[in-house]
Amino acid sequence: MQPTDKWNYYLDDDDCTCVDFFDSKEAALKAAMEDAKSGCVDTITVGRVQKFVPDVSVYTSLLMEALQNQAYDVAGEYAETWLADVTDGDLKDLDDILDAAFTHWLDRHPEYKPNFYTLTDTETFDKGGDPID
Repeated sequence: MQPTDKWNYYLDDDDCTCVDFFDSKEAALKAAMEDAKSGCVDTITVGRVQKFVPDVSVYTSLLMEALQNQAYDVAGEYAETWLADVTDGDLKDLDDILDAAFTHWLDRHPEYKPNFYTLTDTETFDKGGDPID
């Protein structure tokens, strides 16, 4: 997850945030209070937007293991030690390359980019804007 400087809100326990992002907590609360007037709302939750950022690097070691298994299936014990001594630095290098490749792929296919997020640093207010502890 990647914190941002944007804010958003949801009404009651809906956990469904509005589509707009706001530059401040106060602006998000103001919009939420306006939105709350149109329905039967008891609480407003305002928080900082945290975007989902895929972390491809967690799969690097799985990829290496799969490649080692593939090589063993093809060449047997001749391939037994292939990739067995990859250093942490070289593995990190591959992490970075795979992450960059996935990001490049998402840029080429924006329809697959994550369009969801969570809220952190949340505060709850009543529909009039007063804090609820």
